[in-house]
Amino acid sequence: MAIKSSWVSAFDEIITAGVNHGLAQHTTEDEFYNGRTICLNGRHMVNFALCSYLGLELDKRLRQGTIDAVMRYGTQFAVSRTYLSATPYKELEALLEELFGGYALVTPTTTLGHMAALPVLIQKGDVILIDQMVHNSVQTAAKLVQVEGVPVEVLPHGNLELLEERINALSPEYNHIWYLTDGVYSMFGDLAPVGALGALLQRHEQLHLYFDDAHGMSWTGKHGRGYVLDKMPIQERMVVATSLCKAFSAGGGVLIFPSAQMHRLVKNCGGPMIFSGPIQPPMLGAALASTRIHLSPEIERLQKELKDRISLCNLLFKEYELPLATPSKSPIFYIKLGHPHVAAHMVKRLQDEGFYTNHAVYPAVSRRKSGIRFTLTRHHSAEDIHSFVKAIARNLPQALEKKS
Repeated sequence: MAIKSSWVSAFDEIITAGVNHGLAQHTTEDEFYNGRTICLNGRHMVNFALCSYLGLELDKRLRQGTIDAVMRYGTQFAVSRTYLSATPYKELEALLEELFGGYALVTPTTTLGHMAALPVLIQKGDVILIDQMVHNSVQTAAKLVQVEGVPVEVLPHGNLELLEERINALSPEYNHIWYLTDGVYSMFGDLAPVGALGALLQRHEQLHLYFDDAHGMSWTGKHGRGYVLDKMPIQERMVVATSLCKAFSAGGGVLIFPSAQMHRLVKNCGGPMIFSGPIQPPMLGAALASTRIHLSPEIERLQKELKDRISLCNLLFKEYELPLATPSKSPIFYIKLGHPHVAAHMVKRLQDEGFYTNHAVYPAVSRRKSGIRFTLTRHHSAEDIHSFVKAIARNLPQALEKKS
């Protein structure tokens, strides 16, 4: 089959090159997963690529939650939620509403949550403004709305001055102006200016905010409700989508709405809510166990342990005078290296020293901002972080010499 699409050919070439150089599409060889290390090609490496930031995926209560659920309800409940929801859904969504302080709708994944919400909430006569660094899943869902005749404009990352200019310019022409952005950006780990966006929301009655806070979930905020809702509780003309995977360590996603009407419309009319399968009972059991931890005082201790690791990593990068895209307040760190070959060489050198990280290249980032992306979890010890940063400092000068 001949593929003529230029983007398909370009992406395929990039990923295939990554696979051929041992940088992508690995499969671990661990017989038992310990959270801290992975085995690749017979070698154990400290894993700095996980998004399970709080390390709850190995918590015995979440494991037991999956066991209890599968023993009571089986491995799956294969019916659309338009007709039936498995028993644990009712309790889970009630607890999530307590956690988030809004109307919660659990979705099969965060991506399918976007695809359910945006085509229902955004209609002809509206316009979409989108931060260029918002997660690909949001951009994909926005395209579903765009084909229905809703204009989509991509704005430079974090440029609020331009955003307000566009709001002022578009207000006479459109009913609603939707701004789509992340809470914590998945590549560089930087944070959305939630306070400033809240001020814009107050100044412009046509503005609506839609946040993807999948990477802000659990590790910060009251009850682990995430970065966005910690800075700005749910309010009219605002929707937050987040993940029950990643730091929450279960499965699926959740949409948080300011009103019962919004909740009802997306539940009743969102395509994936009608035509996609539900979260299956084992993961509902894990989600219930995780929610109970989040609603307990224990979550504050877990958050502090991770934030101590984040502070240590920032301190070490400053001590060794290493370049970060931005000093990170989140568990996501990014080192810009420029040319993809430099990034690839650095990732391979770190693997040789026993550390696994993400090789970040186009299309995840722009071609000139290739680098290494790494994450911290509670599985990492202080010694792991010290050793990792020292390895970066040792290998970076040689990697930067690799121009081609």
